Amino acid sequence: LHRILSRIKYSQDLLPVVEQMFLEGFITSDEKAPLVNQIEELFQLPQVSKWFQKDWDVRTEIPILLPDGTENRIDRLMIKDKKAVVVDFKTGSLQKSDHAQVLMYIDILRKMNFVEVEGYLLYIKTKQVASVSREKVKVSRRRDENQTSLEF
Repeated sequence: LHRILSRIKYSQDLLPVVEQMFLEGFITSDEKAPLVNQIEELFQLPQVSKWFQKDWDVRTEIPILLPDGTENRIDRLMIKDKKAVVVDFKTGSLQKSDHAQVLMYIDILRKMNFVEVEGYLLYIKTKQVASVSREKVKVSRRRDENQTSLEF
């Protein structure tokens, strides 16, 4: 699934890409229909649907040089004017390192003068989309009886 998604720029590319993967021997004829169904289900998710529309300049499997000198690849980068959206596809379950990886991509893209940068993780098996940002979630704490309050 990851490999197929990495080759699809726009939703209408799905069938030709699956056929090409079959011709190259990456999938069998029996795997074609189930794979198409799984990816079409992903395309039904509102956020994912937007990523595969033709109004983006799309690049896939983009090599990127990391601050420590190593190289990694951005699974999907979509660009429109000075806005960039980076998506990382994951086949496993949610991990903290996934979030950190996309945050690093966001920081690098901002240094490349993209004014607005968004980052997402797409967990393929669970069909979960996670938005990635630096903003911290505010934690609500139980009120202490001795704490002063404005009592709204």
